[in-house]
Amino acid sequence: MESATDDSEDRERASREATEWFVRLNNPLASEATRRSYQTWLAADPAHHDAMRDVSELWGALDRPAAQLAATGWHRAPDRSERQQRAERLRGFRYATAATVMVLLSGAVAIWRDAGLLDRAFADVATWPGERREVRLVDGTMAFLDGDTALDSRMGKEFREITLLRGRVWFDVASDKTRPFIVHAGRVDSQVLGTAFGVDREAGAVTVERGEVAVSDAHLSRSPVRLKARQSVALQNDSLGSPVAVDPDQALAWRRGLIILDRAPLSRVVEELGKMTPGRVLFANPELKRLTLSGTFRADDPATVLEAVRSALNVRILSVPGFATLIYR
Repeated sequence: MESATDDSEDRERASREATEWFVRLNNPLASEATRRSYQTWLAADPAHHDAMRDVSELWGALDRPAAQLAATGWHRAPDRSERQQRAERLRGFRYATAATVMVLLSGAVAIWRDAGLLDRAFADVATWPGERREVRLVDGTMAFLDGDTALDSRMGKEFREITLLRGRVWFDVASDKTRPFIVHAGRVDSQVLGTAFGVDREAGAVTVERGEVAVSDAHLSRSPVRLKARQSVALQNDSLGSPVAVDPDQALAWRRGLIILDRAPLSRVVEELGKMTPGRVLFANPELKRLTLSGTFRADDPATVLEAVRSALNVRILSVPGFATLIYR
């Protein structure tokens, strides 16, 4: 039974990765480095070939009706009546339209079930839901990405800029006094010279493990909030709050593969689930989002989180793995 489950999860992951690679490779601006990375991914597992073939056939469905329409030769048949030619063109148009709708719906479903698909597809560095990894940026900075995270990196002679498109990252910044290190995460900007800190885009939060970070609100012209080690700040009521003392081991527990919830509303629990596994979480009643949950969970075990929600909050859960989960009463 476990083997069948593992095979299903492997196929789901391969399909998800193939979809992202298809989107990236069809970008006219796709770099040679992107194409080399794709070849590495393709060679890593025979299942990747099968997944890419399936995705290509699905998205290529639009080309086939056009080819079949051209093969009818309606445009070069002088012996047929105008009415017959119009009928053939109409049938071909309907066929092509149906195929177009099918492809568009397939793409819309893929984006709906995985909101971060496009962000990750065009990012310099990204992780899929359920994946966490560490990368070294070109300036020597170490970045640890949580699941469903995407970032762009720009390094110049006088600057180092990171744009966090989604998710959360912990940085151990390589010291360089001539080039400030700046992270843009939505409306929150963080600037450092050398430090270790975490940034959560969705929460609008910055947590400093060591060193010092200046945090500012890109939408407001106010003095930056200066954070020291073991301090955190987050957006509150549409503006940056005041620094608060935190335990970095707890605030950044996700780096160790742990999710610590302390009376967290279900809306926050849903955000955490989105980093663990693909698929949308829906509420039959919006009031359910206000229910709270506490506990410590492994980041690679979304099923345990859902079971805790069900048993602790007396709700029902209907789940289609990899697609959607409905929470209701």
